[in-house]
Amino acid sequence: MTLIFVGWAVWAACHWGDLLLVQKLVLGLYGLLVVHEYEEGYKSRFLALMLGRVMGIDHRTLKPGVSHIAQALYITIIFSVALLFPERLWLTFAVLILGLFEGFVHTMGIFVFRLKGVSPGWWTAVLMAAYSIWAIVVINRNIAYDGIQWLWGAGMFIACFLCLEVMFQRLIGNSLPQLVRRMRAFVFGKR
Repeated sequence: MTLIFVGWAVWAACHWGDLLLVQKLVLGLYGLLVVHEYEEGYKSRFLALMLGRVMGIDHRTLKPGVSHIAQALYITIIFSVALLFPERLWLTFAVLILGLFEGFVHTMGIFVFRLKGVSPGWWTAVLMAAYSIWAIVVINRNIAYDGIQWLWGAGMFIACFLCLEVMFQRLIGNSLPQLVRRMRAFVFGKR
């Protein structure tokens, strides 16, 4: 994932004057997300926290890399498509929604898991959310668009996220219905 981002960054550096505003904004968030993935992996992983506490799965029993394949594929595809088709603003909005979502999930993780400090990856997740808010303001001030673009962007984010979750659950030997049951048990304290 890092190598693909570096490839995009080199491409952008070579064509910076020709890039559209939305491509520059997407590339900035992409860079933050790559840094975020490294922060999540430092000391303890947010995914390990989710797997262990919500799903009851010990991440150490998984094959190395399996827990991250679906995420890396999702991130690579959603950002690459937004960079390749900047005229489709809804693709950019799907990426910005991801940035907002990361900040929300990591902040909620502090309260849900009753952590004494911040969740792994919280600093960059909050930075991504702030960047996404800033990018939305920049887009609203500089680009005229139909509001329906937000609906398409949200639909794209949700559809891709569901595909990511289905793929992830299959890779770890579970199914989406099992995930829903475990999430419900976690939320309602029936574990």
